[in-house]
Amino acid sequence: MSIFDKKVVLIRDEQPLLEYFIPESVTHRDGQKQELAECLRPVTVNRKPRNAFLYGPCGTGKTLLVQWLLRELEGHTSRARTAYVNCWKRNTTHAALTEILSQLDIYVNYRQAATDLLKLLEKEAAKKQVVVCLDEVDSLETSELLYDLSRSGVGLVLVSNDAYAMVDMDPRIKSSVNAEGIEFPMYTDEEVFGIVKVRAKYGLVPGAAKENDLKTIARLSNGDARIAIETLRRAALVAEDKEQERITGDDVKKAFGSTGMLRRSDALKKLNEHEQALYQLMEKHKKIGTKELWEKYVKADKKPASQRSYRNYMNHLARLGLIKAKGELTGREYELAS
Repeated sequence: MSIFDKKVVLIRDEQPLLEYFIPESVTHRDGQKQELAECLRPVTVNRKPRNAFLYGPCGTGKTLLVQWLLRELEGHTSRARTAYVNCWKRNTTHAALTEILSQLDIYVNYRQAATDLLKLLEKEAAKKQVVVCLDEVDSLETSELLYDLSRSGVGLVLVSNDAYAMVDMDPRIKSSVNAEGIEFPMYTDEEVFGIVKVRAKYGLVPGAAKENDLKTIARLSNGDARIAIETLRRAALVAEDKEQERITGDDVKKAFGSTGMLRRSDALKKLNEHEQALYQLMEKHKKIGTKELWEKYVKADKKPASQRSYRNYMNHLARLGLIKAKGELTGREYELAS
């Protein structure tokens, strides 16, 4: 027997246990699915779709649903061309346009100016109905890209964890985009249980995970399906390493701890110096109003950022799942994520 052979294998197909896996159907989001489908439906009769803005906390199915619907749309009609861009990874106008054109199979000279790339996209939009999803849209360096895309005939699906992501945008851009808001609330424990149960069915060998352990994963995830799915995968790996026939409650707790620490560690690496200072204040106070936090930040920092930048920094912390934000603008309250 080779040292690389495993006596026990619980994961028969890892794909359903990965965050970016797109299943055949999307559950517990029927209302949002219908709303977004109505926005995209004009494409099927060769008309520009209505722009949409999807918002809600991390792990509530926004990215999954839009990717699933874009796939369905392209399969339904030859009139549609779609592209998906994660703006955290492609946060400049040039990078986003390059990624869009690449997914549309349009040759791009990477030295071309953004204005030239936009002309290529406009040319394609004149031939087909082009729909672009900009995920984590508030990570873009400038929202001018939204104005340019909406004016070029491209349909937009914008996604953010922050319901107020478009509040501070130039009125000219908001008016041009005119996106219909679609809210994604937190999943209930029962809904998360249903999601991980399906993932376990297709990703694990029969009997590898008992319902009680799946319910524990759902409860621990606090409505975040991404955390639940990753915890399930890690728990299966822990059980395999221990050469067990199934996942136990201890495996789940160990997996959940490592999942949370990994996400927090990855998120903290993305913070600039101002965001790090704000996060340290959040660690100290746990729960605090935006006005009080702003005053403490200004007092502690010799060169504080502007109030507008401060709001952007706090929105970024919320998008990364490091804090939770409740309320509107001056009445907003922040709480350190557990």
